[in-house]
Amino acid sequence: MSLSVWPAPQDKGVVGPTGAPGAQGPKGDTGPPGTRGEAGLAGPAGPTGPQGPRGDTGPTGPSGPTGSKGDTGATGPSGPQGATGPPGPAGPPGAVPNEWQPEDHGLHAWAFDPALTHSVGLYPGSGPIRVTAVRLRQPAQVSRIVWHATGYAGGLTSGSWAAIFDADGQRVGATGDMSTAAYEPVEVHNGGGAAITSPLTTPVTLAAGVYYIAWRMQYNTTTGDGPMLLAAESSAGSPPNFFGLNGIRRFGHYAFGPASPPSSISIAAMINGANRFWVGLA
Repeated sequence: MSLSVWPAPQDKGVVGPTGAPGAQGPKGDTGPPGTRGEAGLAGPAGPTGPQGPRGDTGPTGPSGPTGSKGDTGATGPSGPQGATGPPGPAGPPGAVPNEWQPEDHGLHAWAFDPALTHSVGLYPGSGPIRVTAVRLRQPAQVSRIVWHATGYAGGLTSGSWAAIFDADGQRVGATGDMSTAAYEPVEVHNGGGAAITSPLTTPVTLAAGVYYIAWRMQYNTTTGDGPMLLAAESSAGSPPNFFGLNGIRRFGHYAFGPASPPSSISIAAMINGANRFWVGLA
């Protein structure tokens, strides 16, 4: 006879009611940190902040070098011992330093710097009146009309003269007959030529302004030539002889002229000649 146990061990018993929860246990230790996640996308830029206050002014920099002093007129000759000679004339208004002026060559006025002329002289011709304008920058006493001849064998004949006319064409001074010894320019036979002059019958004091120098030369009948004069480049048949907006005609000629200086010339009737001769006043 065998023994039986009830209930059998493999059988579960009836589940009883749930008991009340027990008290919370203590907090466990913090685990190690996890790996860092990837960076997120950058957000849009914020608005620009207001401008900050202006900083203090910095110290003043060192002064620049002093500019060079402009040229002054040449000092006049010394007087006798114990006295000081009068100062020389000031340079012409508007003169540019290091640029040659008429005064640098003993002249009061000229048509342009003669160093800029064509190196080959031109004949003014026998009979016509040649005209070149000059600008006198300051009042001056004028006693001579000046040309530069690259060659001259002498022998001008009667009817040769030169004169100065103002901007209205009125004569203000003139030479005598340049066929006479007192008024004929000197001969020139050297290389490069030289200045030649003819004196006025009476020196004249001229105010600053534009003047027209006109001359007529009658060549001798033996050699048939006269002074070969310095001139600007004149290869064009009709080069520009007036410039700018005021209509001043700087070069020209009249096809025929009287045997002595006229009392006036018509500036408007002047022909726009091809030859632009250099001339000056002294």
